[in-house]
Formats: sequence, structure tokens, C-alpha cells
Amino acid sequence: MQSKPKKVLLLYTDKYYFVKQIYPFGLDIIADYLRRHSYDVTIDFPFLPETDPETNLIGILEREDPDLIGLGLRNIDTCMACEKYGNHKGAGYRTFYFLPDVKQLIDIIKKQRPGVPLIAGGGAFTISPAAILKRLGIRYGVVGEGEEAVRQFLEAFPDDDKISKIPNMIFQCRDSYKINQKQPYAFRKAGRIIERESKFNYAYETAGLPIQVKRGCNQNCSYCVEPLIEGRNFIFRDHDDVIYELKNIAEKYDGIKNIFFTDTEFNIPDLKHCSTLVKKIIKSGLHEHFRFSSQFLPRPFNDGFAELLAQAGFSVVLTCDSFADSVLKINRTSYRQNDIIQTLELCRQFDLDCTINLVFGLPGETYETIDHTIEQMIKFSPNFLRRYEYTIGGRIYKDTPLCRFVDKQENSRHLYGRKSEGYLEPYYYCCPESPLKLKAYIDDILPFSIDYKNNYEEPMFQDLAIRYLIDQKDWDKAATGFFNADISARTSVYDYFFRKLTDYGEIETAKQISERLIEAILETGKNSEYMEQIPLIKYYLSLLTSAN
Repeated sequence: MQSKPKKVLLLYTDKYYFVKQIYPFGLDIIADYLRRHSYDVTIDFPFLPETDPETNLIGILEREDPDLIGLGLRNIDTCMACEKYGNHKGAGYRTFYFLPDVKQLIDIIKKQRPGVPLIAGGGAFTISPAAILKRLGIRYGVVGEGEEAVRQFLEAFPDDDKISKIPNMIFQCRDSYKINQKQPYAFRKAGRIIERESKFNYAYETAGLPIQVKRGCNQNCSYCVEPLIEGRNFIFRDHDDVIYELKNIAEKYDGIKNIFFTDTEFNIPDLKHCSTLVKKIIKSGLHEHFRFSSQFLPRPFNDGFAELLAQAGFSVVLTCDSFADSVLKINRTSYRQNDIIQTLELCRQFDLDCTINLVFGLPGETYETIDHTIEQMIKFSPNFLRRYEYTIGGRIYKDTPLCRFVDKQENSRHLYGRKSEGYLEPYYYCCPESPLKLKAYIDDILPFSIDYKNNYEEPMFQDLAIRYLIDQKDWDKAATGFFNADISARTSVYDYFFRKLTDYGEIETAKQISERLIEAILETGKNSEYMEQIPLIKYYLSLLTSAN
């Protein structure tokens, strides 16, 4: 009889990590929960440190020898239809598509560990769970929150009858898949994560550490999947628990200075709950230790709230799909142009750092509405505290209002990509032209550049691979990777490497990487862009000498 699994491996399968280093928050929540129930849990990223995922994954499997493997699917694509460096393209669009990479990982696991159960979950998985299980060829998954479901699965496996009764589970039943009823979510008492996953130290030191304040979204934006993932009803976390967690982070993790509140939108359903939290942050003095950021809607947002955010050191990421009211109305947003302008004026008045997120090409978009939005972008032009990011075309996901809108259309006009089971493959609505044509049009008339820098070239990969080894405290392999890396990767990662080495008393290695980097820079020539880094490296070396 097969024994119950006790050793758990959670794989972070988001290849977009190469572009934007987002720490696997959901997996860490599950890992922390399982550890509290005496399970041995490891989180790993199979796309580093080697360029070949099979080499990485086989090494992980041999090292961990897991009884169960969980697959965290944060993204199956980037949602963006005009990715200059994308690996998946068709007529009028180009994007990154990650599901084939996940399938490759599963094929390797099945070959190397044929008897080990696999279970999938995550935000991307929750959107189309049955279709993803079928595409990946695995039997089990978790829809929505996974902490308790995975724990119960570990207790129940291999008894399929018991598994069939676990809330939030989806499982193969003959030739189809059955989804169990979802269990209402509640924040656990003392539910904060005490120890963060150290393998992703670089991610949460740079991109920011995610903290959850509430779950749920009551908005009806046409393309958005958040209400499907988190539910339409709000579940609020106790403010004192949030403050306790922030204080714990401040005491334990000196390198973490940026906190990102992961709410779908921080200022909904109203300003009462979020304002109370911000006031407690200020009262506790945490605003002197951290910088905070989150997603916001243009409404509700008033001057008192803006002043509070400024006092607490917040950055605003503003969801602002368009400046054209006709487009906003068709796509069911709860705000209009006047709300956007008022919020931008308040951000200017209170010196709030603000990133405005736009989506061109949604239903109702015309060249006139595009021109109008660009006119407003020029009026509220980028500066030190204001910037724009935009995507083109609405990614069609299962069961969204945009999906239902498209399904009612009698022809395929304005559709790009291929409709697939569960809408897994990249599939976009974009009007009045294709995503790539609209991108060219916008670039031509927009007086300031907004570039998609979503490429991961060899030096960038080397940089992340070295940092990943550093975070695992594998100093020898990290040093070898450093010595063999491109000069741009070495200069980029040097400060982080030196700091971690000295933090852990690896003084001799810190000296070696410093001296050899100086030699490498000198070999590039006197006019090299890297020469200006030499005085800093010498200063760091002097600190080692004075410490001895």
C-alpha cells in the first residue's frame, strides 16, 4: 500500500520571473501552513541556475526526493499582445506563452518520478482548471486558496474517495474532471508568514515583499479575472495582524524596504478599511522603515486619503484602462475620465509617485478614442513622479465579461490568436486594428517612449542565476558562475554578492570576487563604461582590510 506523503516539493513555474522577479507568495503561504502541520516542504524554481530546465529539475528531484510535487501556475502568458521578444506569435500579435514550458516540466517529472503524485494550483490555474489539467496530463488540482486543500490531500492520498470530498479540489473522474465546492476563505488567526522563502531573497528585496490585506473584488471590468480567482465578496484581514507581520519583517529582514499590498485594488470597496490601516502604519512608525505600494482605482480617492498615502510613503499604481468615457462604459469600469483626472491632480498635489496602467484596443476603442487618451497622456505627461505603462488588446480568459462579449459576436473581426479549450492559448480582442498595428500607431504619435523591455538575454540570465545561487548560500557555485559570467552580469550582481558574502562571514570569497572583477574591468580598456565601478570595488576591499 502506498504510504502518505510527508515530503513536499512546490515548484514555482512562472517563467516570467526572468523579466520581473516576483516572489512566489502563494506557494510560500502554502509552505508555511504545511510546515506548521509537520510537513517537510521545499520551494524551488526549475528554470535556474542552468539554462536547461531538465538539468535543474533532475537535480532538484534527486536532492529533495519528494513524496508529492505541487505546481504553482501564476501566469500561463503575459496577457500582452505586442511583446517584442515574445516566444508565441500569430497574425497581428506576439506574446510570451508559458504553458508548454510547464508541460515540459511535467513530462520530466513523470519520467524521473513516475509514482509521485502531482497537484496544480495558483491564480492562472484557477481560471481554467479542468482544461489545464487535461492539457498538462495530470489528475489533481486546487481551485482558489490551497493551504487547507493541500493539507487534506496529503492526509487523504492515495484514497480517491477521500480526495473526492476535499473542498476546492478538482480531480480526474474517469474521462472528465470534477470540481468540488469551494470552501469559504477566512484569514487564519496569526496567519502571517514568520519565515519567508530565502531562495527568492533577491525578488522580495527588489520587486517588494507581498503582503495580503484583503481578498475579493466587486468590480466588473470586462477582461479581468480577479473576481473569478478571489471571489466577489470581500474578506478582510485584521489590521493588527498586518501591523504585527510588518513589524516582524522590519526586525528580521534588514534588506526588505519595499512592501506591496496584493489587494486587487487597495481602495475598494471604500476608503474606510484601507485608511484605517494606513493610519496604523503611520502610528506604528513603519512608514519610516518601508516604502509601500499597491493597485488603486481612480475612485474612491479624495484629498484626505491622498494626504494619508503621502504621509505613509505610498506609491500608487493606478488602474486606468482609458481616458475615453465611451470605452470605460462599454468595459464596465466603475470610474470615468473625471475620476482619473481628479486622482492624478491629487497625486501631483501631494507628491505621490504614480504609475498609470492603460489598455488600448478594448471593445469600443476607435482611433478617435485612442487619440483622446494620448492627448490626456500628453497633458499629464511623465515626470519624476509619474509614468505610464500600457498594454494593447484584451486577453480573453474563460468566464470573463469580455469572453461572453466575444462569444456573442457573429464574426471573428477584431480577434487575434486561437480560441482553444478553456481559452488557454493566447487569444485577444483588439480594435480597431491588430495589436501590432496599434502599437506602431501609438509609438508614432506618442512624444515619449514607452518600451517593453521584456527580453531575457544571456547576461540577464547569468545575473539571475548567480543571484539564485547566492540566495541558496551556495557560495562556491555562485563564485564559479560569477567568474565565468559576462562582464555586464558580473558588474550588475557584484554589490549584491559582496553584501551577502560579508553578511555570512565569507570574507575570502568576497575578496576574490572583488579583485578578479577589477582585473576583468581593466581588461575592457580605459574607455570602458565599467571603469567607474573600480573606485567602489576598491572601497569595498578597504572595508575588508579594516575589518581584519
